[in-house]
Amino acid sequence: MSTATTLVNACLLPAYDGRVPPDWILRALDAGIAGVGLFGTNLHSTGRSLREDIVDPIRAVRPDALIALDEEGGDVTRLDYHRGSVYPGNHALGSVDDPELTRQVALAVGSDLREAGINLCLGPCADVNSRATNPIIGVRSFGSRPGPVDRHTRAFVRGLQERGVAATLKHFPGHGDTGTDSHTALPDIHRGLDALRALDLPPFAGGIAAGAKAVMTGHIRLPHLCDLPATLSRRIVTGLLREDLGYDGVVISDALEMAPVRDRWGFGGAAVLAWAAGVDLVLLGATDGESILPEVHRAAQDALRTGALTVERMEEAAARVAALRAWAAPTTAHPAPASAASAYGIGLVAARRALSTAGLPAVGPGEPVHTVRLLTGGNMAVGTAPWGLAPALKLLDALACATDVEPDTDPRDIDLPDTGPVAVVVRDAALDPWQDATLRALRARRPDLVTVDMGLGPRTPEPGSRVVLTRGAGLVNAVAAAELLTGRTWTGPLRT
Repeated sequence: MSTATTLVNACLLPAYDGRVPPDWILRALDAGIAGVGLFGTNLHSTGRSLREDIVDPIRAVRPDALIALDEEGGDVTRLDYHRGSVYPGNHALGSVDDPELTRQVALAVGSDLREAGINLCLGPCADVNSRATNPIIGVRSFGSRPGPVDRHTRAFVRGLQERGVAATLKHFPGHGDTGTDSHTALPDIHRGLDALRALDLPPFAGGIAAGAKAVMTGHIRLPHLCDLPATLSRRIVTGLLREDLGYDGVVISDALEMAPVRDRWGFGGAAVLAWAAGVDLVLLGATDGESILPEVHRAAQDALRTGALTVERMEEAAARVAALRAWAAPTTAHPAPASAASAYGIGLVAARRALSTAGLPAVGPGEPVHTVRLLTGGNMAVGTAPWGLAPALKLLDALACATDVEPDTDPRDIDLPDTGPVAVVVRDAALDPWQDATLRALRARRPDLVTVDMGLGPRTPEPGSRVVLTRGAGLVNAVAAAELLTGRTWTGPLRT
């Protein structure tokens, strides 16, 4: 195997199709691939073991492999992709604004990941969600101001890494002021350097100060700094992140399969540009990598031959990735914090504290609840993880009936019971004309209904309305809301 091939392998994180690692990924690991990225589609919907089915076969070939996934809590989960997260996400934690609680939640997440054999968490989001209509960040952010996002980013990084799981700050230099989902199109952020330093960069600087082992770049363009997306921009990766913020850890690209990058540069061209810009570890995305790896290797070989990419740059990148693998290896000792034993149940504690209500009467044990869920289009970061109130009400034996309503359904075609508790479950209804109009029509028919908003929620609830804000759509957020609506308390496990 050539030196160039070895170096390129050391800086790649592909994924695969299916529920168990195929032969080609095991051969790639044996040939020096840095590790594997896991996605919800790789994980079983049953209780089969992630460690037994996936992690152990990988580690049998490459004991120090990086095994990575997105585990943000709340809406974005992979461990609980088929049931909903047992931890609230960033918006809920930021709303409570107790950094020690955030650290405890991250400690529990890290414990779960480490137990499963995962050593690289592609989180937390350090983005400041400064645009309320942001289609991709929203509840994934700790807040809309840099100060709170900074302190909770630091706390989350510390909690994860105390358990030996590397944290990844994303999406540098900040995805919070976008009106476009970067999975489908390239967002432009029209900020100059001074504005970036004042608003977007403080949480990244804070996370770096807290010792974050990795930073993920975003596929966003800042025309005031560079015409290329941040992932491919030397001005942003080497200049802003390395030189200005002094970061010397591993820089990971966001997934190269995302349309605005893949469609213009292809996997190979994008990988070369990312490495040349200063990225160390290229994440290919959920697309099966068997046919992608040869393309990336050809592009890298051509770039090394022409000088567009240098051996020295790849050696630097490979050395950083090797250091991360050594830190996160299963055999590396990471002392368990004294508080680790109390982590059980912290997700529900945090979700209860994050609830916000308006107009609700005093609640006691009462009748089962009829739910009407207004379905909305998801995004690629969340995937198809379940959400809503019905599963939580079932746990409490308090579900009367559940109705799902497809987008653009005429409100007059939605059945509502004449009596009994009704909860209409939405996600950011105020930002979606159909949800908003439907909710108003249903409220006119049943003024006593309760709106359960599992998104950012309205800043000011409509006068006279009854509203519960869960601040996220994880299972644990739903259980906290169901407890509030029924006066019942869940005391069992949320994972079975």
